[in-house]
Amino acid sequence: MAKQVYLNILAVAAVSHLLKWLEFETNLEQTYSFNPFLTGLLNSTDLIVENRQLFCVPILPGVTEFSTTSDVAENFLGYVAVQFQQSLDKVEILGFYPAVAEDNLPEKMSVEYLQPLDNLFEFLEKNKQAVLPQNTLVNLANWFARIFEEIWLPPEVFFTPKLGFAKSSSVDTVKRAKVIDFGLLLNRQKVAVVITIQPEVDEEVGVLVQVHPIDEQEFLPPALRLKIVLESDSEEVEARAADQLIQLEFSEIPGRYFSVKVILDDAEIVEKFVV
Repeated sequence: MAKQVYLNILAVAAVSHLLKWLEFETNLEQTYSFNPFLTGLLNSTDLIVENRQLFCVPILPGVTEFSTTSDVAENFLGYVAVQFQQSLDKVEILGFYPAVAEDNLPEKMSVEYLQPLDNLFEFLEKNKQAVLPQNTLVNLANWFARIFEEIWLPPEVFFTPKLGFAKSSSVDTVKRAKVIDFGLLLNRQKVAVVITIQPEVDEEVGVLVQVHPIDEQEFLPPALRLKIVLESDSEEVEARAADQLIQLEFSEIPGRYFSVKVILDDAEIVEKFVV
């Protein structure tokens, strides 16, 4: 197990180094390689690159095939095979096997079926244009204590009182808003996410998430989607023609995590929260 951990970490580090050199964003902190128990059970370990899961497979000299794993995420990208020399001091990245459309991957994969690494780089370059920055975790308990992140502002900064965003009469209700910019995908049109929270019975917190047009735009872009992902469930709503807002509402207990996704075509912006 210790040898497998060592090989997995070397393989993922080699791939990460190459991709970073090519200016792709990688995240080693979210990989199995930082969990010795998990990485020792697998013959590969995952690397998060441009917010997708890429498995890095170490291959010893003379080995011509590798095992696949069923433990893949929805954003699974594929496999990269990394072959070591006998001394383990040099590696060769053999190629890339992309995620396939069918549900079941073959249990064994021959290195002769690997695609050139250029195919991986080309895909990542296209994906890089569609993936927008991900934001840090927001603790909503701080909002009740009137401690706010600089980017989350009072809604009245963006909206007139007639839209219902005057300060709430309830001291327990907190509202905050943030501008979402999809850039050229919306011809620089922006929208705002508004989060309203208030205490409820049984120590739960009520959360209302809305998306509104701003900058004198009257309607939301058609097909703009709002998705809430809870620890146990998810829900989604899509803007239709002439929609002035879309919204979702739910209750959650303190300590639970959820994310808010605003999605347009293949691009999405994600805001992460803990109640």
